[in-house]
Amino acid sequence: MSEVFKISKIRHDPYFNMPTAHLHPMYEIYYLQSGTRKIFLDDSIYILDRGDMVFIPMNTIHKTSYVNDRVHERIAIIFNDQAVPDIKSSASQVSFKKIFYSDPVIHIASVHRDYIEGLLNRMLSEYEQRDDYSDINIKNCLQELIIFLIRYKHHKSSEYIQNIDMADTLMQEAARYIRINYMKDLSLEAVAAHVNISPTYFSKKFKSSTGFGYKEYLIYVRIQEASDMLLETNESISEIALKCGFNDSDYFGNAFKKTKGLSPSKYRKNNKYM
Repeated sequence: MSEVFKISKIRHDPYFNMPTAHLHPMYEIYYLQSGTRKIFLDDSIYILDRGDMVFIPMNTIHKTSYVNDRVHERIAIIFNDQAVPDIKSSASQVSFKKIFYSDPVIHIASVHRDYIEGLLNRMLSEYEQRDDYSDINIKNCLQELIIFLIRYKHHKSSEYIQNIDMADTLMQEAARYIRINYMKDLSLEAVAAHVNISPTYFSKKFKSSTGFGYKEYLIYVRIQEASDMLLETNESISEIALKCGFNDSDYFGNAFKKTKGLSPSKYRKNNKYM
């Protein structure tokens, strides 16, 4: 079960930042039980308060950081399709995908928090104090949680209200601009000009808001686009590299392997028919 499901509950001191942005080939559900946090997810920034829940799709970059001097406590579940077999094999899989790929943050109203936190704590207990029945109970609780969340989002019981400041709004706009124009010869100066701020301030603020340096994020976006093209087209690796903004195919190969852990050719071979 540890290969298809993980859960952790952590209480962090004030001013804690995740050291690096990261991604993983599994879904994640992040629940903020107390405090306030900022999360950069793909190309968007969200401010989270108690009761907010984030749905993070597979292979989607994310990083949390502090907003103020308050202690915070979060519960995070990481899992793949094998942990939710009944949902993935039924008509519910469409709704399951929807909760991860549209409106990734919801606010759990206080009236429902005891129920949500009860399910999360039951999974945590089963995960940490395992016996022969733990895997069954974890899968049951996880599927119960997801079914509740599908219904909850469908009825829009409590919607998340965005409240990021102007500087983060500009960095979010910059990240989205990079995603749209990743194939171009895109300089830091050009993106800073797009959001109408100085390159020096942009470089510093983009890093603090997203967890990425400018060039690091641009390469990540290009590699993600190249990954899709490797699996969805028969174009050569050199052609894909060029279309994704890499003028040097050797540099592309090295950057791809650093990000994905495999060369482009091995990634295509291993994943083409999955």
